Amino acid sequence: MDYSAAPLAEPPFSSSPHSPLRVVLDSNVWIDILVFDDPTTRPILAAPEARTLEALIDRRCLGELTRVLDYPQLVRFAVNKTAALATVARLSTFVTPDTPEPAPPLPKCKDRDDQKFLELAHAAHAAWLVSKDRAVLKLAKRIARDFAFRIAEPRPFVLAVEPHLSVPAQAARDS
Repeated sequence: MDYSAAPLAEPPFSSSPHSPLRVVLDSNVWIDILVFDDPTTRPILAAPEARTLEALIDRRCLGELTRVLDYPQLVRFAVNKTAALATVARLSTFVTPDTPEPAPPLPKCKDRDDQKFLELAHAAHAAWLVSKDRAVLKLAKRIARDFAFRIAEPRPFVLAVEPHLSVPAQAARDS
């Protein structure tokens, strides 16, 4: 199955070429950035510092990331949880989105734990949700068709928005 970015009639970029691209990153993408230093995610890491990407996070998504950082399978990586969360705080914008029920309602993700990422992306008017979760990625075409944001894995996301990010995406091509 192809989990590249689903097409939209209009590109989901910021209204102004100088405003940062509003993006929600799921916990797996944050872990790739914070723990694994995945080359595919390096342009995503660099973009908030260059002010070309605004990584959006809310209380629920931050709570999940905080729990994930405590997973036993990450112990061997000696993650400094305080430093990791400080990096998230530095690189992201904490939002408290209004959560009125959209019409039509968002599709329900088979993995209920990931519904919060869809809801945040929609409520915060994000252009993208970057995820590695198959249940979320399977909704990409429907979300692109019916809602104002796209869903993609890190590599297709970086390649799709590379001109907007103004940061090298060579790492995404090479990995």
